[in-house]
Amino acid sequence: MSESHAEPLIRSLPGSCHALLQDLARALQAPLAIRDRDGRVVFATAGRATSERVAVTAPIRNEESVLGELVAYGEAARLQPLVTSLAAELGPRLAQERVLDAMTDRLAQAYDEINLLYRFGRVLRPDESFPASAEKLLSETAELLERRLLVFCQADSSITAAGAELEMTPDLRWLTGSRSALDGVHADFSRQLREAGPRGANRFGGRIVSPDGPIDYVVAPVRARDQVIGYVGAFRAVTDEPFETGELRLLECLAQELSNTATTRDLLRELREMLFSTVRGLVAAIDAKDEYTRGHSERVFHVSVKIGEALGLSHEELQILSWAALLHDVGKIAIQRSILNKPARLTDDEYRTIQSHPVRGCKVLEPIPQLRNVLPTIRHHHERYDGRGYPDGLAGEAIPRLARIIAVADAYDAITSTRAYREARTTEYAREQIETGAGSQFDPEVARVFLELMRTGQLDQPGDATAARPAA
Repeated sequence: MSESHAEPLIRSLPGSCHALLQDLARALQAPLAIRDRDGRVVFATAGRATSERVAVTAPIRNEESVLGELVAYGEAARLQPLVTSLAAELGPRLAQERVLDAMTDRLAQAYDEINLLYRFGRVLRPDESFPASAEKLLSETAELLERRLLVFCQADSSITAAGAELEMTPDLRWLTGSRSALDGVHADFSRQLREAGPRGANRFGGRIVSPDGPIDYVVAPVRARDQVIGYVGAFRAVTDEPFETGELRLLECLAQELSNTATTRDLLRELREMLFSTVRGLVAAIDAKDEYTRGHSERVFHVSVKIGEALGLSHEELQILSWAALLHDVGKIAIQRSILNKPARLTDDEYRTIQSHPVRGCKVLEPIPQLRNVLPTIRHHHERYDGRGYPDGLAGEAIPRLARIIAVADAYDAITSTRAYREARTTEYAREQIETGAGSQFDPEVARVFLELMRTGQLDQPGDATAARPAA
């Protein structure tokens, strides 16, 4: 047979061809068989056809390509025309079946990839930390890769693993607890990555030995922008089925999604750092206008965060609280310096102007989408628990909880700071005022927590501003 035009081997025969050949063999009373182009029998009708004397053969072709041959065992003169005709018909049909099989495989792979991407989109949250997102991505992929262990190892040596625990072999379970083995994989991955160069391959393979037998693995690099931050790998016991093309494609999808998520988190972190710098600039602008309240917003921020932590606020609530505390007085940027620094008693009109700063602050920040969730807290941080505050006269639980926290922190710093119209009061005086105002001016629960922090000296400890800021 011609090797120059040979196509891939015939691996199987369609069911419709099976029935046709079986019927022909019965009608002719002659066993039939099909061999691939390397002479291997891929189909034979009932009987001991392969051991009998070959009487007739005819090549199975698709255009100029030889796919294999049709073999009949029996009287040559009677069978030759039929075998030649049948072989001519089988060629195009087998070629079409192979095209359909390949298309079906590609569609199945595409479905698995789309399904995985859908799963990713369903579980990912933009405000979530990268380690939490990575754990979800691995878990979703592991559900589609039975009896495989997935491992995500980052450059900082942190490791996340996922897999169907009940279906994993003992050697894979051993691997999840063997840091030295995974460090060896990481070292081998780094070596192969260096050897591959800047345009390296999408995945690399290797083998490690466990107490229960060899483990094969395939790893794919994970990047944040152009920097490799680690790898994600699929591991299998050699006693399990080899990795399939579809599984490797899913591994590459996982690596790409981890790369996209890591890059997005980096960009979000930079954006938030830029936003925080903008916020600090606004706070500095307020401080520059009111010489008596310099540092007030930072101090309110630290006290508010301590109260929020003691109340057990979630990470997301602490982020909102931190931004709102830093920006609670941003509306004063629109108020004349002469009013802010006036040492004498304010007129009614001047006092109303001062009272407008929560609403003005919301108007200043409203165009910034990332800060819209802090606006209710800023607007209502001067409401009173008894409903006699401003700007809306809200009372009790109707006042946003975070605003009730800032109200206490703001009052404490105002009392203990020097103002244009008076000297700073003592912390003991501030404690008495907040204790007296609990239930009228202040939320009693917030006041209680604040007073406990004050009693135990925790307000004197520096706050962890970084922990409270929005993080990527």
